Amino acid sequence: MSPKNIFERSLRSLFIAALTLQVTWYAIGTHSFFQKKNPEGVEFRWFYAVGKVFREYGPSHVYDLDLARIYQAQVAGAPVGTVRLALPNHPPFVYPLVALLAGLDFRNAYYCYLVLILLITTPLMVVVYRSLRKENWPRLESLIVVVSLVLFEPFFTSLLRGQDTYLLFLGGLFLLSGRMLEKDWLAGLGLGLMLIRPQIGFALALPFLFRQRKIWWWFLATAAVLGMYSFAQVGWTGAMKYLHVLSLSTGVEGFGWDEVGMFNLVGLLIRIAPGLDLDVVHAIGWGFYAVTLAGLGTLWRWSKSIRPWHLALAVVLSLFAAPHLHYYDLALLAIPIVGLGVTGVKNSRFKVLPAAAMLTMASLFLLAAELWEQVHNIIPYLLMAALPVFTWLAERERLTLDVKT
Repeated sequence: MSPKNIFERSLRSLFIAALTLQVTWYAIGTHSFFQKKNPEGVEFRWFYAVGKVFREYGPSHVYDLDLARIYQAQVAGAPVGTVRLALPNHPPFVYPLVALLAGLDFRNAYYCYLVLILLITTPLMVVVYRSLRKENWPRLESLIVVVSLVLFEPFFTSLLRGQDTYLLFLGGLFLLSGRMLEKDWLAGLGLGLMLIRPQIGFALALPFLFRQRKIWWWFLATAAVLGMYSFAQVGWTGAMKYLHVLSLSTGVEGFGWDEVGMFNLVGLLIRIAPGLDLDVVHAIGWGFYAVTLAGLGTLWRWSKSIRPWHLALAVVLSLFAAPHLHYYDLALLAIPIVGLGVTGVKNSRFKVLPAAAMLTMASLFLLAAELWEQVHNIIPYLLMAALPVFTWLAERERLTLDVKT
């Protein structure tokens, strides 16, 4: 057997071992998670409470914080006023599905939500499979990527928690696939779906106003449809209440989550300079967000074409600069990871199997960060910093100075 064949077999065995470790750990963690007898700590209870308000008072009341306090306490099985309020700060278009399930008891609603999200998400990932096949990836490796996307650690964690990260995740995959398939409508649709996290979706969409403008127009069209649908639900009063809730979504320790645990600039500043006044931290965070918008727009404006490293940089900066960021939102890092794999294979930097295995390896690193306190706040930032750089290096021989002179 040639050394090349030995190396390839060893690589395949290493990937199988890594995937087995990941699936085994997920199985153990999922079983333990499902054995819990109460909804405390499961984010789905906030959605479930909103669903109850939706059903009993109508969609225009989903942003009523007084009702939110009452129903969140009921779901938690605690007296009103003893449960820290979690802001219902998600766009109105996500709540009809939860309202449909809120007629069930909590556990059954949670299980149904989990199954529905998998049924919605998994078939739509065929667009990634087709994109990879267009790049002449073998069927097996293309399928490995799709499976690895479902198992990507931040996304899988969001599923167990009952979060709505699937819309952000699908939006990112549509953006990536739209770029690979040269379908501007698909990329714009993806950006529109990412408005589930408006601070992230807008940061990614704005640069396309300056280059590949068709994507921007498709984004606006998608945003308009979602906006009209949302307004039809909540009306003018509900819309004003939604904007008020969004205004409370920074400096939110009293509303169910802590900024110190966020993997953005704000979280980093709070951890490394705990004595710094929070108003100053927020001012720096919003300032950096504005600089990021301007910087990405300028980069797009002066670049002759948008390369994979542009997209990788935009995704990372949109996450790092976001004024508000949950761990689950790091699921969006799957986009530059897949982009790095495709770019590396296209430029003969590495073989297809190692490229397909990148998501699994990234998941294991992130899982290690979740379990190992010493690196918990380090690995996600290292991953974010490395992806744009490695993507640029993977295509560097093909790059001239891709800037207008």
